[in-house]
Amino acid sequence: MEAIQQMIDDLLNDRQAAALAMVVHVEGSAYRKEGTWMVLKENGERRGMISGGCLENNLHKQAERLFHSGKAELVTYDLSSEDDAGWGRGAGCNGVVTILVRDVDEIFREALATLQYNLHRKEPVLWIQSMTDFENYALSSRRDDPFEFWDEDPAWPWNGAAPFQTIASQKKIAGETYYLQLIWPQPDLYIIGAGADAQPLAHFAHKVGYAVHMLDRREAYANTDHFPTATSIRTGNIERLLQEIPFTPLDSVVVMTHDFQQDIKIAATLRDIKLLYIGLLGSVKRTERLLGGPVPAHIQTPVGLPIGAEGPEEIAISIVAELIANRRGKKT
Repeated sequence: MEAIQQMIDDLLNDRQAAALAMVVHVEGSAYRKEGTWMVLKENGERRGMISGGCLENNLHKQAERLFHSGKAELVTYDLSSEDDAGWGRGAGCNGVVTILVRDVDEIFREALATLQYNLHRKEPVLWIQSMTDFENYALSSRRDDPFEFWDEDPAWPWNGAAPFQTIASQKKIAGETYYLQLIWPQPDLYIIGAGADAQPLAHFAHKVGYAVHMLDRREAYANTDHFPTATSIRTGNIERLLQEIPFTPLDSVVVMTHDFQQDIKIAATLRDIKLLYIGLLGSVKRTERLLGGPVPAHIQTPVGLPIGAEGPEEIAISIVAELIANRRGKKT
């Protein structure tokens, strides 16, 4: 599952004709909810997923009609029908999904470039789209808020949104219906320790949309051969490397060096940095020894959901599951 930021990066780096599909309304049950994006390209390539596979082929046909047109239109799929012609046959869903499909022309690419700029500087962006005039859309961030959406009404959900909280819905503004979506930057995961057990974690985290950054003192371990999907690889003195990273409250860190003395220094550096997630490999007793006292509530140890995992792959899955639960605001 790709982050929206990854889809935008790909669109802006590829000049071929493409369409962007956005789920703007769901009634009842559906595989994906409002706020889901998918990219469909002229060469047949797809990025992202709208359904479990039951809608994508038809959606691509809809996109083909829009390539090079500069137009957008709404496409509705009724998944609740039980007859042979219905989208719901075998789909396992029972809802109605409305999707806005738009040709990615040069004008729209400019809007995506602005969105990309804000996401890369770790700013969530509010996407504002008229549902009657598809050429009427705008972007608003906390730093650049020409419409005063962020300060207008503190009760509106994006003003108090938890990190990575999915907020996407249609609202009436001045008598007109708009689709509004809060778009978050791609989540960053910093893995400290590039041993063999870190490889499946980096792989699975990348697959679910994280930008993975590897840190280790050993170049023989932290390299592109071992971590081909890593966004960045840093080697050298770990404490110095950590001081050079501009961490934000949207970032996650997993420590898995297997070096107790090294972990003491890492824990001391990280404990006062506000992060979305900090996970330490090892038992609670080991972490208490690292910290010289009780483990703060914001530090997860032992890292990963308690699913009885054994071996690097299962442990990696338990860690990624906990990362997802934490990012979605689900208590574990």
